[in-house]
Amino acid sequence: MKKRLAVLLTAAVAGVALTAAGCGSSSKNLASLSSNWYSDAAFKNIQPTFTGNNAENYTYKVTQSDDSGNGYYSVKYAEGTYNTQFYAKKITETELSSITLEKWRDEYTASLGSEGFMYLYYYKTELLLPSVTFTLGNESKTFENQSVVSESYFLSVADYLSPVYTLRTVHRALPAELQAAELSRCYTQSDMKYESFYNISGGNVTSYITDLSADGAEPQTYEAGGLKGYHNSVFDYTYLDVVIRAMRGTSLALTLYTPGLAPRDYSVTVGNDALLQDADKADAQLAEVQSVLEAKGMFTPKSVENEDGTTTLSKLQTKSATVTFNGGSFSGVSQKYWFATDAENTTRTLMVKYTEPLVYNLGALDYVLQA
Repeated sequence: MKKRLAVLLTAAVAGVALTAAGCGSSSKNLASLSSNWYSDAAFKNIQPTFTGNNAENYTYKVTQSDDSGNGYYSVKYAEGTYNTQFYAKKITETELSSITLEKWRDEYTASLGSEGFMYLYYYKTELLLPSVTFTLGNESKTFENQSVVSESYFLSVADYLSPVYTLRTVHRALPAELQAAELSRCYTQSDMKYESFYNISGGNVTSYITDLSADGAEPQTYEAGGLKGYHNSVFDYTYLDVVIRAMRGTSLALTLYTPGLAPRDYSVTVGNDALLQDADKADAQLAEVQSVLEAKGMFTPKSVENEDGTTTLSKLQTKSATVTFNGGSFSGVSQKYWFATDAENTTRTLMVKYTEPLVYNLGALDYVLQA
């Protein structure tokens, strides 16, 4: 049972490079963050107006942008969707009973204040993949209705977006080996539930991991104390999208926690990479994204006067952010995000694209803003 959990755990989070990393020095490298989803990004607390009625709801089209380059077998994904929802949730003592553990609940209850409630950020994502097909020689195996659903609760920028509670349910067939000799060894079906509870300081976490494919399986418990001993700010990997969106400056060092594994150190570097290597295709993709933001009132082109006296409409500007693992090698490449950056047009650094590299040189998935 434990061996199977370890294999599925590693496979289920293959989008983030997973190799060993240790604790840093006693000095803390706190993340430099801003509330980049507000018009006033310098406001570090949670705005009560950013509630469910004003939630950000976005849909991304998921396509396989790079074909498999593995010389032994290939993986082909049907077009899917990635849905995100982000807002501030009002939490009372009753709600705390479901997202905190009893041993740490008093810490949260003491923070409710005289009104009897507190606000936490709530971020939900749904990756829906109609099918994925593994092919080795003349044999193929197709898995349908694949999904990964995550829910995350975390504190404000003033508290470094520290995690409170996360829940992730995975139903996804994933690559299992680099050099598979037979079709059955190309994949592993992950049907897992990961639930993590943090104390309010973010220094300790208890995780429960359940193998949903085993009838009546009891959750495996993992304790990860001493998170404050890490050199960087620690986040739960389920809301990495938001952390990178919040970063200030051109670089960020962070530590990610995955249930059942030791925290890993990463660095994020901001650049000016185009959405695609082909210039014409990159311009076309940027135009599609811009039309979505215009329709949602998130971008309004402005007249720009050219040197020759003519005027044109401004175009959406983006910045790239590359996530790199620190401390070892892994059979994959860095994850990359693109965010809208034109503050004058209230884009609020919304994520417009994400590229997920697949392990074992099996290609990549692109998540591109669609609605």
